[in-house]
Amino acid sequence: MGTTDRKDRLNTKKYQSGYDGINFKYEIGLDGIKDLDFEEKKTNTAKKSLVELQGKGGMIRGYINPAHYLHADNRKPFGIVDAIKLEVLKNDVLEYLKNRLQEQLQDKYSDEYIQKLRITRIEVNITLPCVGKATPSSMVHLFDMALDRTKVYRKRKKGSKCEKENMGIVYEREHYHVLKLYDKFDDFEKQRIPLEKNIFRMEIAFIDKTLNALFGEDGRTIENILSSKSLDILCREYKRVLEEELIEQQIKPYLKNCVTTLYESLIWSDSGKEISDTVMRYKEIIVDIECFRRALHRWYKKRQEKDPTVKDRTDEIIYKYRKKELGLPEDVLKTLKAFHIAAG
Repeated sequence: MGTTDRKDRLNTKKYQSGYDGINFKYEIGLDGIKDLDFEEKKTNTAKKSLVELQGKGGMIRGYINPAHYLHADNRKPFGIVDAIKLEVLKNDVLEYLKNRLQEQLQDKYSDEYIQKLRITRIEVNITLPCVGKATPSSMVHLFDMALDRTKVYRKRKKGSKCEKENMGIVYEREHYHVLKLYDKFDDFEKQRIPLEKNIFRMEIAFIDKTLNALFGEDGRTIENILSSKSLDILCREYKRVLEEELIEQQIKPYLKNCVTTLYESLIWSDSGKEISDTVMRYKEIIVDIECFRRALHRWYKKRQEKDPTVKDRTDEIIYKYRKKELGLPEDVLKTLKAFHIAAG
């Protein structure tokens, strides 16, 4: 778990992470308040939510979108380079909440309610175009194969009556964070917002135990979270989760196992069609053609131990399968590397 005294620092010249949405809540247990039922919303010029506030059954809930304070939409998150505007944003949010709650609660209102609002969820994201031939669908497939107990969202391919493609995936480490990966172009297309294709968003929503570890229960206030220090802490935690929990603990072991499975298939096959049989049998687990390349190199090396005259035809075979366009994913690992670099 990340802490506020972590020694690693963000590479501010490369990082592209930042705030997306922030949720908060507080339960008021006073007579006469539990019957309140209201919804308030403040929007930007593009009618996108800046602040949302809801009161129902004695529970005050709300949502803040810092990115909408800077842009018409949330194509880009609210990053550390924007931190100079956090003070103005924070004051605007607090003033709006105070005015709306005074209006709704009237004589039962207290400034204490603003101070006791607790942040329950903070979304931090990076949004980038996929590299080369990679697609959002192939990126979703990588994480679906590498992570356990995922929820994948799919939709019908345009112009097809049968085929579907991956649009997004959700993975939760209970009480710590929720990982959401999805095709941002598809999301904006629904809103009729122009954006280049093959845009992928990698979002981590920090919750419960992570927020307590990073800020403490008393530090989960709007005033504290909307600060450059807190933004820096969250971006570093995003980087840590991506590096340690996802890439090192999940993706790298999966890639190793994938290559081993393909290699063993090549070794034990006696059909005379070891390569094509392996691709047909294990196409689903090949998240990037580089996995296939590594397995082939390993196979040829093993064969050369018995017969030094055997030529390593890996590059030739990879070229052949690319020309056949069999749907083996490419540049997925390059895109993952781009996100890793963008995390700072």
